Amino acid sequence: MALGTARPALPALLALIGALLPASEAQVRLELSGRNLHPTVTHNNDSLLATAHDKANMEEEGTRQLSCVVTLGHQSRSWQENVTIYSFPAPNLTLSEPEVSEQTVVTVECEAQAGALVMLSGGVPARLPGPRAQLQLNASAEDNGRIFFCSALLEVAGQVLRKNQTRELRVLYGPRLDKRDCLGNWTWQEGSQQTLTCQARGNPVPELKCRRKGDNALLPIGDLRPVTREVAGTYLCQARSPRGEVTREVVVNVIYHRNYILTTILVTVAFTIGAAGLAAYFYNRQRKIQKYKLQKAQEAAAMKLNTPATPP
Repeated sequence: MALGTARPALPALLALIGALLPASEAQVRLELSGRNLHPTVTHNNDSLLATAHDKANMEEEGTRQLSCVVTLGHQSRSWQENVTIYSFPAPNLTLSEPEVSEQTVVTVECEAQAGALVMLSGGVPARLPGPRAQLQLNASAEDNGRIFFCSALLEVAGQVLRKNQTRELRVLYGPRLDKRDCLGNWTWQEGSQQTLTCQARGNPVPELKCRRKGDNALLPIGDLRPVTREVAGTYLCQARSPRGEVTREVVVNVIYHRNYILTTILVTVAFTIGAAGLAAYFYNRQRKIQKYKLQKAQEAAAMKLNTPATPP
């Protein structure tokens, strides 16, 4: 159990300055509750410094008197101050199991010595401060790597001291491979600079392989610099770990210039054919109209010739 002191701290640091001269001939006695601490004394001109390292024990916890007496010849000077000896170990933070499968109930508990206040956090709302705090959760994949934090506070001689403790929870779960891990449908221009990201999640980390349907070519995950039409196709991705496996189909589309040229040619041909068709239609229609008018005119002229003249 760790022990400490509050104002001043041990090891004690005391200085008595040149009231007694010469300081180099002064005798120093440093005591804690009457027990000699056997200080080490150093001198600097007309001053001296006495230091002592002492290990307190549990029986000495509480307020004690620290005194320093400097003697030169028949004269002496003394100084006293109260110190507080205390015990304040770090809080005890425990998980019912540090590594669990998902959907397992985990109990997190933090406890400190009597008189301390404990606050527990870790993504779950903490209860009111007290010497002991506890929470439970149903572990999920999102809890993997969650850090639980316990802080213990203790007031000693008007000072608030703090000790902290942390624990990490590890959650075992099967492979995950969804849109946030692997988009699944990419369309890129040939020659562009792209990064193909496709990574499965899981604990333990699953192995991921994506093979193209038809020829089993591997999907080039990572930098594609530049993108080539050879990577186009439909791939079947499989993520596998000791806790299971999942599959997902993904597609890579590559647009290259020949597509644009072909499209332009087809549109141009279609437009030309359409324009020619419209021109032929209007030409034929005009011819028919003219032919019809000519025929009507000829019929009218024939009728005129065949009608007998009216006698005078």
